[in-house]
Amino acid sequence: MAWLFEALLFATPFALYALWRRFNPATEPSARLLSLAALGVGLMLAGAVAYGLDRSLAPGGVYVPPQAGADGRIEPGHTEPRR
Repeated sequence: MAWLFEALLFATPFALYALWRRFNPATEPSARLLSLAALGVGLMLAGAVAYGLDRSLAPGGVYVPPQAGADGRIEPGHTEPRR
């Protein structure tokens, strides 16, 4: 049932745009709106690239998943050099 909610979340902006076009057929999006939308997409892509570069593993590193230590505490996941 969660997939239905996700599909509705995905389709909502498209449905709202279709309704806007239906009730305002002669009105085109302004240049300001289009430039802000392009800026938003550019910022989104730049953020995704920055996040991917920040969270990537070091070359030659091996990911060690979280583990329970001898005293019962959880040791967080980390990278170690390849042996």
